[in-house]
Amino acid sequence: MPLRPPLRLLRLGNPLVRGILRSPAHRLLSRSLIVLEYEGRTSGRAFAIPVRYAQTENARLVALAVDPAGKRWWRTFVEPRRAVVVHRGSRQVVVGTLAEGSLREEARATYVARYPRSAPFVEDAALVVFERSG
Repeated sequence: MPLRPPLRLLRLGNPLVRGILRSPAHRLLSRSLIVLEYEGRTSGRAFAIPVRYAQTENARLVALAVDPAGKRWWRTFVEPRRAVVVHRGSRQVVVGTLAEGSLREEARATYVARYPRSAPFVEDAALVVFERSG
């Protein structure tokens, strides 16, 4: 099982990664990372986090919360909810939905095809699909 960086290290690195993804230098990281900007479902607080994504054939973005019990961001999308993603240097309004049923299977297949080493983690993960709004 591959080692994942400790949460503390991620919290220290996230501002740097967000800065790069929002800058003209986004090409360094934007093939695999987006910035997800959303408002907390219950808190109403604004969050901006980098997340790894895979893109479906119909331009949906699939993000994965590997340890759903330890992550909170995906819970905001249990019901379809608007958010903004910074994808390849461009801000896009999207609607995020927790993937279930056939949408989950499509999202899972897309993510594993893009990141084959993630296959062991996807089964228990929360998958959120983002689709452009409007």
